[in-house]
Amino acid sequence: MTQRRVEVEGKPYVLDPQGIRTSLTDGPSMLWGFQVRVLDDTGAELGIKTCFVGRVSVQFKDASALEGPIENLLPVLHELAYAKILPRLEAGEAGDEILFA
Repeated sequence: MTQRRVEVEGKPYVLDPQGIRTSLTDGPSMLWGFQVRVLDDTGAELGIKTCFVGRVSVQFKDASALEGPIENLLPVLHELAYAKILPRLEAGEAGDEILFA
């Protein structure tokens, strides 16, 4: 998984993504869901952001990630989730939420 350390208004956080779940379909996956744990600098959990990322968002960011192995897709999914989480941290919202990208 692709952990990321961020600092918001002088406060450090660690974003720790968990396992990916995908939509059940016979065709290409259209939606991926996963949790991102928000930790403080001591490793204490502050909240969990449940993130859902759609195929169109991935295609817009990096269409080639949809065709390759999961190792190519994970960083794109994580980046899209982080882009939604950071503004929430800036707003002082480190707790549990559902976010869509």
